[in-house]
Parts: sequence; structure tokens; C-alpha cells
Amino acid sequence: MKRVNLISAIGCFLIVSGGVAFCEEPLNVELERIVITPMGTEQAYGEVSRSMDVIHYKELESTYSQNISKPLGRLTSAAVIDYGSLGALKSIQLRGSTAEQVLVLVDSRPINDPRSGQAELHQIPVDTIERIEVIKGPASAVYGSSAIGGVINVITKSPSKKPKTTIESSFGTFKTFHESLSSSATIKDFGYFFNYTYDSSLGHRDNSEYRSHNWTTKLDYRVGDNNKLSFNGGYFEDRAGAPGSILFPETDDLQFNFKNYLDLAWSAQLFEEANVSVRGYQNTDRLEFISSTNPQPLKDAARSRVRGLVAQYTQEFFDFYKVIAGFDGKDNKANASTFGKHRYIIRSPFLQNEVSIGKDWNVNFGARWDDYSNFGSESTQSAGASYKINENAKLRVNYAKGFRAPTFNDLYWPFDGFSEGNPRLRPEKSWSWEGGFDIEYPNEFEVSATYFTNKLKDLINWAPGDDFVWRPTNVGSAKIDGIELKTVVPLAEYLKADFGYTHLYPLDIERDRSLIYRAKHKLDFGLTYEYKKLNVRFYGQLLGRRYTNVTNTRFLKQDVVCYLDASYKANNNLTTFLSIDNIFNRRYQRVLDYPMPGFAINGGARVDF
Repeated sequence: MKRVNLISAIGCFLIVSGGVAFCEEPLNVELERIVITPMGTEQAYGEVSRSMDVIHYKELESTYSQNISKPLGRLTSAAVIDYGSLGALKSIQLRGSTAEQVLVLVDSRPINDPRSGQAELHQIPVDTIERIEVIKGPASAVYGSSAIGGVINVITKSPSKKPKTTIESSFGTFKTFHESLSSSATIKDFGYFFNYTYDSSLGHRDNSEYRSHNWTTKLDYRVGDNNKLSFNGGYFEDRAGAPGSILFPETDDLQFNFKNYLDLAWSAQLFEEANVSVRGYQNTDRLEFISSTNPQPLKDAARSRVRGLVAQYTQEFFDFYKVIAGFDGKDNKANASTFGKHRYIIRSPFLQNEVSIGKDWNVNFGARWDDYSNFGSESTQSAGASYKINENAKLRVNYAKGFRAPTFNDLYWPFDGFSEGNPRLRPEKSWSWEGGFDIEYPNEFEVSATYFTNKLKDLINWAPGDDFVWRPTNVGSAKIDGIELKTVVPLAEYLKADFGYTHLYPLDIERDRSLIYRAKHKLDFGLTYEYKKLNVRFYGQLLGRRYTNVTNTRFLKQDVVCYLDASYKANNNLTTFLSIDNIFNRRYQRVLDYPMPGFAINGGARVDF
């Protein structure tokens, strides 16, 4: 009965919010934009068969966030696991997944650390981003491991056609500084984009100070009209205090991160409607943790390295059938003071197909086979269809299978008297289907609704055994049902409102309890006023109660947190901005016993020339 009432309420909401827009004559505008992530190649948005969000650079600029966790956390079915400080771990959950079950890409290069399984969002420089594409639900048939909750692809800025330099500087509460320098240009067939970003803060708790340096470079060279070489490279380092929980605070612990990456790609059109691309990359991550205990400080260090090669061939036949075939190979290594040296290799052929049936139907199906040198192989499949009702509306349905391979920590953590890894672990697996619709009108009215269900088994669970030692085992199974609803409603010529609502039913089948850190209700809301050179945005989030233990006896209370961003473009070269977080100074937590910052204000300026 509760689900029926919920669906009825959503239906009424759609009718009320969409009443005005449905009376207008539709125009072909939004549904024809091009996206990359769903099939791993360029695809018209109107043909995408699954729930998808795109965050453009204008939205990132208007929020003035120093990392992408804030705009990502506003998406339906998205939740950020945030330990509070500027440099603390910030990871993303999608559709009730864990952070390890979400694959994060930067320009289609995976950045999840094979040691921990997570991608740290605060280490991606916002000033380099052109847009972020987010698909929800399993996508292992295209991308392999970790794509159970979804895939986040951060697409960085390309070299500008004309020389352009941008300087941004801001200062705020907790002595928080942000400095950024970008330079970009294209000279004949050669283009470059360079960015340096510096962030620092004293933090809102004792021993939560932070400092980071981030360099990124992007080079393009066009050999011909349809032949391009690209090089991406970057280096990141930071120093952060590790204050621990408020129950067991640590006043001297420190953490250091050192990351670098190299990415070389070639893409070309071999002949009409046939394209090939080859990408080789290397990610190197080093983490150092210093625990200042008396009389001698303890130091742990862990280093991981991923080398990957992706080759892909795309061919379109007769204007209605496209095939995408390729090979994805990875060499993962880790060397840690805790578990020593380990390595495994992945070999993954894949095949995707797109079929257009008439002008309105688009069907896709595909499969991938991942062969792991350490535990065996996994095969995944997906199938979906979209139907264009008119030029601005579509229906969609999708089925997909996903999996997540165990991490180095899961497999090889050494026996230390308290915990121990398990080299016999199997991958986590999921089966999901979804159905929904999208409507987008040129007057900026948008509405989207999706129902999904995701079944999972062999979940990796760390728990104490009979000897009281914590070990991971494949014992868990879960079912997550949910509804996503989002809408943008123009209220006046310069004013619009946006709403996003997520209802989750995250069931731990083994215990007949709710999965931890999953809110059943999440509401995002906002008002945006844009008039000439002024942009003002008020937005907030209501997050429902989240259980913090498997017996569901402890929980974080429901909270509401609000924000305000404003900018004024004084001229073509100068933009000033002001940002306020947690306007009403609420006390809240995203992880138990790790308090989030209170009221914080930040202001600065950006100069383009």
C-alpha cells in the first residue's frame, strides 16, 4: 500500500508541475545533444536507454565548490560519504550502492584505487572540468568491475580555439584558500590546456588542516581532419590532518597522498562511418599515514599502480546499425607495508550493438568477458531500448548485470591480531532493471522519473569470526528498489525552481534489515535567479534517517542543510562570487561521529583574459 501511495503522489506531482509545459508545442532541442558515457562512444541523448544526468561547467561554476562532491550529491539516488574536512575522504554512492561499487572515470580513464576500491572526489580539480556524465545502475557490460551502482565520467576541458587565461582566487571561513591558474590555446593543429590549483584550510576541527597542489596538462595534435593524438598528464599531492572520530580523536596523526597519471590516446576515422581509438594510461597512487604515538611514531605506506590499454573499433552500417568492439586490459600492482607486494592482470574483450528501428525506436545490447588472473572470470550482459514519444520526450527501459572484484585490502590484508584478508573471495554480483521517461522543453521545463530494482549477492562483508578476528566473506545478499524523480520548473522570466526526490527500499536480505547508510527518503530543492550579469542560487537537501549498524539500532537523524551561491559578472573579464554553506549552521553528520562543518562563507573573483 505504501508503494501505491508513493507512485500516486509522484503522478500527481508530475501533473501539477508539468501542466503548463505540456500545452506548448514541442521543439527539437535538448534530446539531440551528444553524450559519451552510456555506450563508451558518442551517442545522441535521445537514444540513451537508462537514467542519466549531465552536470555542465556552468553549474559547477555557479556552485563554487572546491570539489565535485557537492554537485554530485544533489543528483537523485546519489549520496556522498563525507568525513567532514576539506581534504577528508569524499566518495559517492549511487542507487544504494557502496562507494566501491561506483566506477569513476576522468576522460574515460578509470581512477578507482585497486587497493581500496574507491575514488577520492576531492582530488579532481573542478577548474579543469567541462562536464560530468553520470549513468546509474550496473554498466559492467561496457566498463567491467565496480560499475554496479553506476559510472561517473568527468570530462575535462579541451584546448580553447583562441588563447585564454583564467585566474581564480577565493578566501573563506576556517582560513580556507583556493587559488587556480589555467591557460589554453590552439596554434594551427596543436592545442594545449594547463591548470594549477592550490587549496588549503585550517579545518573545522583540531588536526583537520589541509594543503594540496594539483597540476594537470592536456595536449592535442591533429594529424589530419579525422586523425588526432592526445596526451593527458597530471600530478597531485596533499597533506592532511587525520583527526579521527569525535569519540576517539587523534591530535597528531597525518596523511599524505601522492598521485600522478599519464594518458596517451589516438583516434582516427579509417573510412566513412568507421572509427578506431587506442588509449594507454598509467595511474600511480601512494598513501602515507603517520600515527604519532609515544615514544615512536608509526608510519604505514601503500603504493598502487595501474597500467591499462583500451582499443576500440566502431562501425556504422546502413544508418541504422552500429557495432562497437574492443579490448580492455589492465595490470594492477600494489605494494604496502601492511600486506606486501601483489599483482593481478585483467583481459576483457567486449561487444556492444545499437539498432535504430524507424525514427523513434533505438535498441542496444552487449556483453563483456573479464578474465582475472587471481580469481577467474566474469561475464556481464546488458540490453535496453528507448522510444521517442516526440522530439522532446522519450520512454526507456534497461536491463544490466554488474560485478565488483575484491580489492587488494579485501584479499591480502595481513593477520595483525584484529583483522585478516581472504584470498578466496568471489566478486560481488548484481542484476538490475529500470524503466522511466524524460521530458525536456525549450522553456527549461524538465521532468524525469525512473523506477529501478537491483538484486545483489555475494556481497563482501567484514565481520568477526569465532576467534574475534575480522575477515571478509561472501555472505551478503540484498535487494534495492527505488524511485527517482526530478523536475525543473520555470516560475518567471528570470526565475526557476528545481526538485529531486529519491525513495529507496534498501533491504539486507540476510538480516531482514535496512542496509546501513542508505536514506529511504532524499529531497533536493533549489531556486535560481538569473538576470543579466547577476546569478543567485539557493538550494538545499533533506536527507532521511540512516541506520549506522546492521541491527538497525543506531542511526543518524534526518537533517536539512541549505546553501547560497551568488555571482556578478562585472564585465567580460571579471566575475565576483560569494558562497555560503550550511546557512542555518545545522549540526549534522554524513558518517557517524565525524561532524560536518557549520556555517561557512567563501568569496572571491575570477579573471579571464
